[in-house]
Amino acid sequence: MATFCLDVDAQRAHYLSHKQAIAARPGRGPLRAAGAATDLVVQRAERFVRERMLELDAFQGEAARLQSMTLDELMFELQEDLVIMHCADGHALERARALYMHVCFPGGWDPSQLLGKSFPALHARVPYEPGFDRVERVEHAARLFEAPLARYVWSVTAEPTLDRHPKTPRTQDFQAATELFLRVERQIMSPLTEAGSELGSTSLFFIRTYVYGRDSLSAEQRQVLASAIAGMSEAMRRYKGMLGHEQRILQLLA
Repeated sequence: MATFCLDVDAQRAHYLSHKQAIAARPGRGPLRAAGAATDLVVQRAERFVRERMLELDAFQGEAARLQSMTLDELMFELQEDLVIMHCADGHALERARALYMHVCFPGGWDPSQLLGKSFPALHARVPYEPGFDRVERVEHAARLFEAPLARYVWSVTAEPTLDRHPKTPRTQDFQAATELFLRVERQIMSPLTEAGSELGSTSLFFIRTYVYGRDSLSAEQRQVLASAIAGMSEAMRRYKGMLGHEQRILQLLA
């Protein structure tokens, strides 16, 4: 299987140090729902993640070290975050729940408040937009378990912070900012097709966060971004934290 879900780059040490520091804070770090089903699902996810890591050049020759690691420990070796969605056998796939969360870099949400929630519940804050209304969300939840799926979501921020947890203090706001950052999340959904039906269906939801400074974007990219913001609905601008700051954001992009 291709290592499409993992991306190791020159910033790995920076990401890993931030992960360790964030996980040490009260209420942060890996989370898992209680229950025997969770333990079995996590074990299968652990094998999958370890196998994918050993396909990467960065982990060649480290099979023995990785073999002794739990899923929690393996995720502290990767730049991605991970959510495990699981649907019990005999249930509709939209009822799949988040049984495990190793999310150090959330984009404005609190993982501890969403552990055990369904896919639609995880996206309840996202405004309904053409192509992603209530029906599409249910269908999207089902597709998580059919085949690997990739999508990208973005926002702009006034600071380059990887961790956008609601309780993480902000050091800069748009009105006082002299810099702007594009935050992109690459979200990869990877079904565990080898999982037995007695356990139901499982899909791994990898989230890799990238942050780009304004000056690293070309003039064309900044123009595309400005046009997207100008054409965005008020509800979506509010969700992305841009409502009321549009003029300043467009000035910074220009």
